[in-house]
Amino acid sequence: MKITKNILFIFMLLTYFYAIYNVCCYYEKSDKSISSIIKDENCNQSVFICMIIMGLLTLIYEITRHDAFSFFCIIFLLIGIYGVLLYDHYNQVHFVFCFIVFISILLFMYNHCLKKEWILLFALLYIQEILSAIILLQSEIMNCEIYLLVNFAIFYIILHFY
Repeated sequence: MKITKNILFIFMLLTYFYAIYNVCCYYEKSDKSISSIIKDENCNQSVFICMIIMGLLTLIYEITRHDAFSFFCIIFLLIGIYGVLLYDHYNQVHFVFCFIVFISILLFMYNHCLKKEWILLFALLYIQEILSAIILLQSEIMNCEIYLLVNFAIFYIILHFY
């Protein structure tokens, strides 16, 4: 089972990094958020395909974790990500999906912090909360969004090896 989990994890990371690579390719200095980058149709399609593949792999991976709450957090996270990708960042519905993404990530992290009781996980959760609060207060949120995604990725990677 550990080999299967590792293989799933590797392919999850590959699709995640490929999506990030695509976003980086379409970045322009005038972009104020990740959403403003993925509005480009070519970028949006490639990221959406990556997120579907990564989503399926992540759901299978989460099943191996045997944690129903974690699994449902990931389902809501994926719904939020797909909504963010489907709705233009000028549409109010886009912000509802952004909220779902942030809450899903925080609940996922909080759940695992309570179960593992490891200080590093709590530190990453604390960083995530601070960055989320900063995003609510700023109009140019690109850097905070990137830090949030990197922080969550680090948290998820640590969980895999912990």
